[in-house]
Amino acid sequence: MSLCERMCEVLSQSKSEDLCLRDVSLPVWHLVRPSVWTSRRRERTESVTALNIELLSQVLTSTSPVFIVHQEPPDDYEVPGDWQRTGDSTWRVSADLDLTDPVSKNWLLGIGNWCLYSAPAPVVGICPDAFRMSASELLSWMRENSVAVLIDSFHDDSDWVVALGVV
Repeated sequence: MSLCERMCEVLSQSKSEDLCLRDVSLPVWHLVRPSVWTSRRRERTESVTALNIELLSQVLTSTSPVFIVHQEPPDDYEVPGDWQRTGDSTWRVSADLDLTDPVSKNWLLGIGNWCLYSAPAPVVGICPDAFRMSASELLSWMRENSVAVLIDSFHDDSDWVVALGVV
């Protein structure tokens, strides 16, 4: 099973009030962390966090390289691993990135404002703002740049856009 198929299966099995397709005919999801005033906030937040970690885990098992565009360098936060800079704010994700490590977890799930993607090579130029473009525009950009999977995290990690290039 391909990475996109595994990701699609995880997302499809994770039906919740906090996860929805942005366009019912396209594989682009919007995942929202419940607000302070949301009913059953703790339970829903735990569910969203578990899904975040599962999605990241799936991408990290990709046989294709994984890259992250993050304004906060992993070195500044002392994120463990072998981080290779591939662009201005882009790094090839360390193969041994441990999502249970508190520093790694905070860098990804606490700060937000990053874009993680699986592709044969780092994208040249700027990654799109997945929150401001349509699902079809995002998927078109992904095809043009050979991006199989993209996860875009909003500031403070409050929302994610998850897009699958090939299902």
